Amino acid sequence: RGAVAQLHCRLVGGTSVKISWEKDGERLQGNKPRVTLMENGTLQIADLKDADSGMYTCVASSPTGESSWSGMLTVREEGASSGSRASEFIQLPGPPQKPVVTEVTKSTVTLTWQSNPHEGGDAVTSYVIEAFSQSVGSTWQTVADHVRHERHTVVGLFPNTVYLFIVRALNSYGLSDPSPISEPVRTQDGSPTEQGVDHRQVQRELGEVSIYLQKPVVLSPTSARISWTVARQSRYIQGYRVFYRVIGGSWLVRDVEATSDYSATLADL
Repeated sequence: RGAVAQLHCRLVGGTSVKISWEKDGERLQGNKPRVTLMENGTLQIADLKDADSGMYTCVASSPTGESSWSGMLTVREEGASSGSRASEFIQLPGPPQKPVVTEVTKSTVTLTWQSNPHEGGDAVTSYVIEAFSQSVGSTWQTVADHVRHERHTVVGLFPNTVYLFIVRALNSYGLSDPSPISEPVRTQDGSPTEQGVDHRQVQRELGEVSIYLQKPVVLSPTSARISWTVARQSRYIQGYRVFYRVIGGSWLVRDVEATSDYSATLADL
């Protein structure tokens, strides 16, 4: 109580990335007397009180998508612990070791890794896997969470696409720093080779396509309409893949064939 807490949110991305913070699912405003959102994305809370305890989520958004990370802040009374003052700070787990690719198909990659001996202030409960592909987008995307073991098959990947992967450990205090980046891996080609088609040119052309998500339209308490625009259209686009989830839940996937209206209706939400 009474101390100053700084919650850091480190990004890999361009200047178009915007940072916001939530506490227990509610949007925080950085203009309160004790709460400051710094230019580097750090959230600072002064004169800590018991009511400041809770789950804090950093939300990074850009024209290409959104990513979020959460951690628990617990405010304790000074002197309540018999340990040193340093032991009162959030103790995150150490980053897992570099993930290794063991199996590859046209839409899946199986990864294995080893945990870090340093578990932090509490036992590791699960892992989060992120993926990056220059052909798919400009940011790291969460492709699996609530992973309980040091082996996992990532699904829903694009054929003939190069991916990089990192793994983070999660305990009751929050997420670890990322593991070292995996070696690049290319998923298998999902279609027979077409005579006269330069697949390297196809890959380059698709990599230049930019998709911009528009504001969703709520249709009912359980459905919404998602729409997007496409810059630098390519004749090789066969469809689109929409990822969505409840905050903190697992990702769901909806495949949409290439159409002129660039939209999809999500039901049973």
